[in-house]
Formats: sequence, C-alpha cells, structure tokens
Amino acid sequence: MKYAATPYTLSSSARSFLLAGLLCVFFLGACAQSDGYDLFAENDLDELVEAPYLPQDDGIPLSFSERIAFRSTGFLDASLSAEELKIVERHFKYYLHNHRPTIELYLTRAGAYLAYLRRVFMDNGIPEEIIHLAAVESGFNPRAVSRAGAMGMWQFMPATGRQYGLTQNHWIDERRDTFKATLAAVSYLKMLKARFGDWFLAIAAYNAGENKIEQAMRGTGAEDFFQLCRLNSRLSPKQRLKAETQQYVPRLLAMIKIMRNLEILGFTPPHERQPEAVATIKVAPGTDLNALASGIGMRLEDFRNLNPAYRSHISPPNESSAAYVPDTHRQTAVAWLAKTDSSKFAGWRRYQVRRGDSLYALARRHGVSTSLLMQANKMPNTNLREGATIIVPGGSSNTALAAAESKPPAGSSPAGSNSRPRAVAAGSTIHTVRRGESLYSIARSYGVSVDSLRKTNNMRADESFLSAGQKLGIPSKNAPVQRDAEEARLVVRKGDTLYGIAMQNKTSVEELIRLNGLTPGKPIMPGQEIRLP
Repeated sequence: MKYAATPYTLSSSARSFLLAGLLCVFFLGACAQSDGYDLFAENDLDELVEAPYLPQDDGIPLSFSERIAFRSTGFLDASLSAEELKIVERHFKYYLHNHRPTIELYLTRAGAYLAYLRRVFMDNGIPEEIIHLAAVESGFNPRAVSRAGAMGMWQFMPATGRQYGLTQNHWIDERRDTFKATLAAVSYLKMLKARFGDWFLAIAAYNAGENKIEQAMRGTGAEDFFQLCRLNSRLSPKQRLKAETQQYVPRLLAMIKIMRNLEILGFTPPHERQPEAVATIKVAPGTDLNALASGIGMRLEDFRNLNPAYRSHISPPNESSAAYVPDTHRQTAVAWLAKTDSSKFAGWRRYQVRRGDSLYALARRHGVSTSLLMQANKMPNTNLREGATIIVPGGSSNTALAAAESKPPAGSSPAGSNSRPRAVAAGSTIHTVRRGESLYSIARSYGVSVDSLRKTNNMRADESFLSAGQKLGIPSKNAPVQRDAEEARLVVRKGDTLYGIAMQNKTSVEELIRLNGLTPGKPIMPGQEIRLP
C-alpha cells in the first residue's frame, strides 16, 4: 500500500467539477491515447496524486464546531498526548479548511460500501473506525490506481495482492474486486495486529510493510508508533521510516474524527445503502460482458460497478471466471450463459499492433471478418495504432472461431464436403475452403462482395456456413455491382476513391459517408465494402 494513494483522486463522474478549481492538479495515468484504440488501456482507472505528507498549519484556529469534533474520541484516538494531537490537528485542518470537496466526494462514494465494510470488519473483530482506511487509501474508489502500482479501494501492491489470493493478469485484476479485496485487506490487517499487538503499528505496517516496521522497532527499541516516530532519527538512512509512513496514522485519525462528526462539521452524511443480495455466477471463457449485462436486463454501468475487476469487456478467453450479478438476475444470467453463442471469443489472445498492420490483414490472416474483430475490440473504426493491444483469434485449432460468423440457421443443413455440391457460375475461379475461413474472409481476399460470392454459388441470403474442402466459385472483380430491391454494395479496389465511386454510381460523397458511417477526409481501403444508395 504505497502512500501515493492520498485524498486527491480524479473521478470520471466528478472530473469536470473538480477541474473547475475545487481541487489542485491531476495527472491522468493508464489511459488510452486519443489517436488510436487499445483494448487494455484501462481508461476507466482514476489515478491518485500525492498530497503533502505533513501539511503546513494554515494558522486558522479551529471553529467552535471544529473544536467539538476534534476533541471527540473513539476506540483508536482515546489516549493521544497533546503532542500527538498537534500532529493530527494539522491533517484535520488540511481536510476541513482546504479540501472539503474531497471529503464530499468521498462521502458520495462511501454510501454504497459502508454497510458492507462495517459488517465485514465487525465480523472479523476489527475496530469499525478502521474502515476509514479506505478513505485515506483511495477515497472509497475501487478503480483507484497509484503511480507506484497500488490498485483498488484498499490499494494493494501487486505482490501483496497475490499473497492474499487476488488474481492479476491481462484480463482481470481482483485488487479492484470490492468483495475479494476487502476480505484480503481484513486478513492482512488481522495478521499485522497479531504480529505487532498494536493497531497503530499494524496500520503503519499496512503502509510501509511489516518487515520495515519490525526492523525500525528493533533498531530504536520503541514500544509504540509515536515513540517510533520520535526515535526515527536514530536509525540509519536506509532503516528510517519515510515521512509518508510517519504521517499515515495521524492522517487516518484526522479522517476518523471527521467521519465521526459529519453533521457537526456541516457535511451531509452518506446515504448508506444496504448491499443488494449478490450472486456469483460462473462465466465461460471469452464471454462478451457487455452483451451479458444487456442480455440479463442490467444497465452496463451497474454491471461494471459490480464487476470492476474485469480489465476489458471480454472475460478471460482461456479460463472461466466469476462475475457478480444481483440475486434477482441470477437465473436469467445462468440461462443466458447457457446459450451456445455466449462465449464466442473463447480462445482469443492479446496482440500488440506492429507497424504496417491493418485490420483487414489481421482479419484475413486469422480467417475472421473485420466486423468480428471490431466487435471483439469495441473499435469505433478500422484504424489501428502501432503499439496498441487488441485481441485476435488464438489459432485455427479453435473451431468456435470459425463458426462465430458462419453458424447455420436453425433447420438448415450445412453445405460442406459431405453435402450435395452446388452448381457455380461457368468460368468462375474455384476456391477450396480452408479450415477457419468464412465467406467474409474469402470475399475480402479476392476483393469481391459477400453478396456476389453467395450469388455465384447459388447460396441463400441467410446462408453462411462453410466446411473445409468445400469448393466455391469466385466471381470476377469486374462483374457489375449486384443490386437488389434494397441496396447494393461494392468492394473497394486499389486506386478507388469515394469521389470516383460516387460519380460512377450517380450519388454524392456525403451520401456515401452517411450511409457507411465513414469519417470525412479519411481514405477508404482496398477490400473495404461500401454500401450504395
């Protein structure tokens, strides 16, 4: 738990409010660049920014209500000396005189978690006041990340998180899982209390690590936290406690005094929402989580808030995972997950875009359509940025991938190598279907449209299933555009422009842009399919 986790946070919901001047300076980290797409950029994270370890005393005396609040005592702050109270007071003033909006922001978040945290801490014999460690660490923000790499509401560093059973990989980070991370934090705090026999030392060790505190105690002969801080200068520079650790306990005590006296200090106490009964469901590899949320009638925002551990909208493609849904949605979720197409991204892997890569080339290489790649990566357009990370099929051995866009309609029989061969147009080039290919990928590789490929092979408009070894006739690229009662399409060839296509088909560039959802001024690419009015 690095002390980089401090009162300053940048919340996506309060960003414009805070930037207006209520808080100082923010630096956004772990965000996607604006000139490209990166599935794993995690631009939903809120970076924590360091505040002064020991704030300067502003010289403003405490008001009457502030004195009442500051003098109140509880389990942890009942026996502080006058000298120790002076240190706590500087943090108390820092929050109240300069950063009231920070406290208000914390309170808006805390309402969703306080009842749950209080129950877990009490069940484990931890003083209730220590739940406010989550305010000091992250401001009750499960998506908080520090520049040192700590993450989640309880700001676990990677190694400590793994030690307490929190999975971290390219697809999931359970340090952001409110339920699992809270249980991990409780286990860690109980261990630290058992090791040091004192809550202040245990809390300091939560920040600095138990070995650091243990070595400092041995080196100074101190018996408690504040004595350890007073004797800190006796230690060698390497053994000394950092300023962040020396001020960590006083900062928590100041936060506890504020949270204990919200109404006296003019704050609106958080509306503590009793946690809704939550069910844990087993999610198959490669499940589209956005589709899951939509399919069971949950708002996407609610699903994401309940499952912040997922690092993308696709569950880990090579192993099952656990997701939380309201208990009232459990049966619907189980039924939705039982559908055969609910995990169509199983077996996909991460891929870092290299110079010269194009979406069309990647789709052709892996035998899937560009539309499926765009869907898997939630891409707004076909642009790729060098260095961005996307997901692509994990290999041709995964038969689910080949079937992802070529599932036969119910009641139909596949036109494969064992079925009756179809007649193809005379003089057509013959293509032998390879494993993993789809109508879309074959049409792209020959620069023809899917519609013309179907018509050349006498296939129905709703038919797309292919089998390895099947023979397909390939229409000529120079064949006239096939039109029907609704629309026509053509495949862009090298040298084509929107202006030329518009002139040839007696329409306007603006109409082509509107019809195809294109970006004005962006060139079209060979192999791209264009709808015509």
